[in-house]
Amino acid sequence: MGRKGGIKAGLVFSYILLIVNMLYGLFITPFILGQIGQSAYGVYKSVASLSSSLAVLDLGLGATTTRYMSLYNAKNDKAQASNFWVMISIPCAILAAILSVVGIGARFMVPTIYAQTFSPDQIQQAQALVSVLVLNMVLRLFENLLYGILNGYERFGLSNGIKLSALLFKILMILVLLPLTKNILFVLLAETGVVIVASLFFLYYIICRIGIRPKLVQWDRAVFKEAFGYTALMFIQTVTVQFNGNVDNILIGAKVSAASVAVYAMALLVFNMYENLSGSIANLMLPRMIRRVVAGDSPEQLQASVERSGRFQFMLLGAALGGFIVLGRDFYQLWLGDGYTDCYYLTLILMIPVTFPMIQNVCLSVLRAQNRMLYRTITLAISCGVNILVSLIGLHFWGYWGAALGTAAATIANLIFMNAYYHRVLKFRVFAMFGRILGKTVIGVVLASALTALLHRFVFGSWIAFGVNVVAYCAVYGVCLFAFSLSKDERNALLRKMGVKKV
Repeated sequence: MGRKGGIKAGLVFSYILLIVNMLYGLFITPFILGQIGQSAYGVYKSVASLSSSLAVLDLGLGATTTRYMSLYNAKNDKAQASNFWVMISIPCAILAAILSVVGIGARFMVPTIYAQTFSPDQIQQAQALVSVLVLNMVLRLFENLLYGILNGYERFGLSNGIKLSALLFKILMILVLLPLTKNILFVLLAETGVVIVASLFFLYYIICRIGIRPKLVQWDRAVFKEAFGYTALMFIQTVTVQFNGNVDNILIGAKVSAASVAVYAMALLVFNMYENLSGSIANLMLPRMIRRVVAGDSPEQLQASVERSGRFQFMLLGAALGGFIVLGRDFYQLWLGDGYTDCYYLTLILMIPVTFPMIQNVCLSVLRAQNRMLYRTITLAISCGVNILVSLIGLHFWGYWGAALGTAAATIANLIFMNAYYHRVLKFRVFAMFGRILGKTVIGVVLASALTALLHRFVFGSWIAFGVNVVAYCAVYGVCLFAFSLSKDERNALLRKMGVKKV
C-alpha cells in the first residue's frame, strides 16, 4: 500500500476506532458502573489515573521511535532502521524494570494515599488493580515501541486495525465477565493477554513484511545522543500531559470522595471523546511532515499544510461543540439520569478552551519533525504547575469545579505560549492561520446550533426527541458545510465521489 493509501486506511480505521470508543463510553461505561457500583467504579478510576501517571516512565520511547523510523523511511534506509531498533530496545528494557519496581512501590503506597477516603475493602481492591495495571503498562512499553515502528513506516491501517480488534475484544470480555464476576480485575487480565498477542503480531509483521530485523551494526553515539535528548523532552511532555489528564481524578479522590470521582469521570469521558476527534489526524501527519522538512519546504508551505488539516479538524470539532452546547444537557440526563447534572457544565469548561490548540495541533508534528520540542516542554511544565495550583485551591472552595477550572486555565496558558512560538520561530502568521481554519465553518456551527435550539424548545424529553434534534442539527450543519465551508475544488471532489457533475 502506498503512502497516500496508508494514510487513508489509517484515517478510516482511526475514525472507526473513534466511533467504537464513543459507543464504549456511551454504553459500556454505564454498564460497568451498573455492574460494580458507583463507589467501586470510583476506586477503579482513581487507581487507573494513578497507574496511568506511572506510564510516563516510558520516556516517550514510542514517539521517539516513530520520529526516527519516519526519518529512515523518508531516506529509504532500512539498515539504519534495523540498527536504531536495537539501540532503542535497550533503554526500553531498562525502563520496563524501573517501571516494575516503581509499580510495586505504588501498590504499597495505596493505603497511605487513600486512607481518608477509601474503606479497607476498597484499599485492598485498589492494590490488586494497581498490580495488574502496572503489568499491563510494562507490556505496553514494548507494544508502543513496535507500534512506533509501524507508524514510522506508515502502516497506519494495520496498527489502527489491531487497536480496533483489541478494543472489540475488551468490550466482549466486559459483557461476558462482569455479569459473572462483578469484578473489573478479570477484564484487565484479559486485556493484558490481548496486549501480548498484539505485540507478537506486530513483531511478525515488521520482520517478515516490512523487512526490518533488529540488528546492531554499530552503536551510533551521535544518533543515540540526539535520540536521547529528543526522548528526554518527550518524557517531560508526557509527564505534564499525563498529570494534566489524570491529576483531577487523583486530587478529587484524595480530597473529596470516590463518588465525586465517578461524577467527574463522566465529564472527562465525553471530553476525551472530543479530544480524540482531532488526534486521529495529527497522529497520521508526522511522517508526512518529516518528508516535507527533509525536502526543505518553506514556512509558508508548512503553514498551508497545517491550515488544510486544521480546517478539516474544525469541521468535526465545531460540529461536536455546537451540538453539545445545545443538546449536551439533555444527553447527560437521558444517559445517566439524576446525580450527574453537573457533568454538562464540567464538560463545557474543559471543551471550549481546548478547541483552539486542537485545530492547530499539526503544528506539533512540524516541531517534532524539526526536533524543536524544548520550548513546548517548558510551556507544558508551566501549564501543569498552573493546573495543579488552581485545582488545589479550587478543590478547597468549590470541589470538582475547581479541578475543571484548573485544567481550563492550564490549556489557555499553553495556547498563548505556543502561538507566540509559532509566530516567532516557525514564522507562522498565527491570526491568519486561525482565520483560514475557522473560516466560514463558524457560520454553519452557529446556524445549526440556533435552529436546533429553537426546535429543542418544542421537541425534548426522550431519546426519540434527542435523536430528532441530532438529525436536524446534522442536516442543517451538512448543508451549511457544503454551501459555506468547502472550497469549489473540495465540493467538486465530493460530488465526483457521489457521481454528480461539477458545480
